Amino acid sequence: MELRAKQRIALSVYFFLSGICFASWASRIPTIKTFFNLNEAELGTILIAMPISSLIGLPISGWLVSKFDSRVPLIFAFVFFSISLAMIGFATTTIGLVLAISSFAFCLRILNISINTQSITLQKKFEKRVVGAFHGLWSTGGLFGVLFSTLMVKFEVPIGTHLLSIAIFTITVALATYKFTLKNDKAPSGNKLIMSKPDPYIMCLGIIVFFAAICEGGMFDWNGGIF
Repeated sequence: MELRAKQRIALSVYFFLSGICFASWASRIPTIKTFFNLNEAELGTILIAMPISSLIGLPISGWLVSKFDSRVPLIFAFVFFSISLAMIGFATTTIGLVLAISSFAFCLRILNISINTQSITLQKKFEKRVVGAFHGLWSTGGLFGVLFSTLMVKFEVPIGTHLLSIAIFTITVALATYKFTLKNDKAPSGNKLIMSKPDPYIMCLGIIVFFAAICEGGMFDWNGGIF
């Protein structure tokens, strides 16, 4: 099998596993709400830790993928992303829960930037579009995550056991697949963390993404959280 095909499969696995992890978290929000006896206002206050942590991780993730090969922040972010998922399941206090969710969202942001940087670089090796297929696999992983969560809830498996099993599985597969990810894709320039006013096009695009993220986050968090 040629190298680019192996790299595509490896990256596909990472997208798929990321979808499983995120869906596992989102589908157990009702369990968390019940365990901590939270009302809607209290749950919303806790969930706001995700976008805040994600915003903090955004400039850091951009700096990491330009400073190092993107596979380096990718694997570190994925491992701690999975560990944070397990920590959510074993949190017994609201403070612990907020810290676990914050770590989960922060690592997810770095993971997303790293994995998409890899996909854009790999796209250059193919004539046909492959990036859309990666995102489709993320959604497919999400479906598998929800199906597995449904079984866990049906058989009354504790949330800690459920999320820990997902973390162990995803970390194991991610480490086994890591050697096939893209190497030597560090940007030759622009590897400094710069905080400056974006040009109008980037600003407009950012506003669109901002409102899209509000819709996406609302659907993920509250479709389960209101029940």
